[in-house]
Amino acid sequence: MKNFKSYLSFTLLIIGSYVYAQQTPFSSQYYTNQFVTNPALTGIKNTTNAFITHRNQWTGIEGAPQTTYVSVDGSVRSDKVGLGLVFCSDVTGILSRNSINANYAYKLNINSDNSLRFGLSLGIMNNRIDFTKATVFDLTDPMLSSQEQVRTNLNADFGLLYSWKRLEVGFAAPQLLANQIDYKNNIGMTGFYNLSRHYYGSLKYVFDILPSMGITAYPLVMIRSVAGAPLQYDVNAVVDWSDYGWLAGTYHSDYGMAISAGVRFKGLSVGYAQNFVTNQIQNYVGSTSEFLLGYTFDKKDQGMSELNTLREEIAALKINDSIQDSLINDLKALVDSNKVEIEKLMALHNEANDSLQKAMLEAELAKLKDKEDSANLALKMAENNIEMKTGSTSDFESEGHDTDAGYYVIIGAFNNHDNAEMFTKDAKAKGYPTAEIIQNKNNQIYEIVVFKTQNKQEAIDKLDGIKSDYFDVWVLTLK
Repeated sequence: MKNFKSYLSFTLLIIGSYVYAQQTPFSSQYYTNQFVTNPALTGIKNTTNAFITHRNQWTGIEGAPQTTYVSVDGSVRSDKVGLGLVFCSDVTGILSRNSINANYAYKLNINSDNSLRFGLSLGIMNNRIDFTKATVFDLTDPMLSSQEQVRTNLNADFGLLYSWKRLEVGFAAPQLLANQIDYKNNIGMTGFYNLSRHYYGSLKYVFDILPSMGITAYPLVMIRSVAGAPLQYDVNAVVDWSDYGWLAGTYHSDYGMAISAGVRFKGLSVGYAQNFVTNQIQNYVGSTSEFLLGYTFDKKDQGMSELNTLREEIAALKINDSIQDSLINDLKALVDSNKVEIEKLMALHNEANDSLQKAMLEAELAKLKDKEDSANLALKMAENNIEMKTGSTSDFESEGHDTDAGYYVIIGAFNNHDNAEMFTKDAKAKGYPTAEIIQNKNNQIYEIVVFKTQNKQEAIDKLDGIKSDYFDVWVLTLK
């Protein structure tokens, strides 16, 4: 009977903490670094970011959870691939586990507004039970182990993220493998618990509050489900100022609320969250706080890269200026030469008496006038620094459909769809209501169209007014 009680106690000790609660660590600031909850978001910010977060939960209870995350992630291959690394330490009383996972995400562009990201996280998890930290009444109880119990297992997480304009719908399955962890006590009895597979769902929509200042707001709803525990959900409301920081409120179902805030300065981010327990344990658990420290590495490098690019562009412009001046002079000479030729032919035409000779001269005059029109058009383009680009209608798409042949006036091009969308909204606000995004399917670049026509001259004439609003403007010819 005593052995049975020992076996029962040992088993309950191991699994008791996991029957009525989720096994994955809890957090109140995951919205700042969401790829730790869903590997599909790895590298989604298009910058290289490092974060350290530490959560000190329930200070009124000895052995309460202590959770620390260290993570780094970034994007490569024109932001289509995200790579990351996550270390997590989670300690609760005599139970602790450390894990390290490598993350991979791939972005599939469905069309200019829709994309789907796939994420996979693989790593190892080290699980420990340290009976020396246990408070017991009978030190001779055979269920106690004289040694620290350590088990290491493979761990995997899977995630998806669907994006439509500013809407994001996510799904993740942490602890995908659902491993079983076995332990033995002093008398050889075995106890175990399962790393249950969890399911996360998330819904987020970003609103532009002051686009010119980079201020946005978004609700983020997170739902968690695991067998043996009630469905849990969070409702977050976040206001984010891209250059300076954020302010957020969170409701955790059947638990409480959290208020969090953070500041940003030259790539450095510092955040703090305070939790307020509102359920039946609020008088016993004490306070819960969470600290965050982050750094975005790309801003300085990006600034240096932009400076170097600017220097290269200035050098190229100097060369182009001399070429442009030479081209303009050649075109002016061609226009003058055409005028002289036209005047000569007109004189011959007026003096000619033979109808056949007049017809031949009229044909030559028509050719010269066409040549003069082309030369004048080329001269106007050269003098106004108008760039012409060509492409195929099958290489570009708008709203998921191939574009039509014609002449498109372009005011900008972006790698990132959010930036292109913001630029399009700005164009509409400046009086270009037909502004839209087309995407080059070959290089995945988003280009902003403000005017399209079937007439080349009309497209070029339209540039005069547009150049007063936008510096870099060109005509794209699609055939």
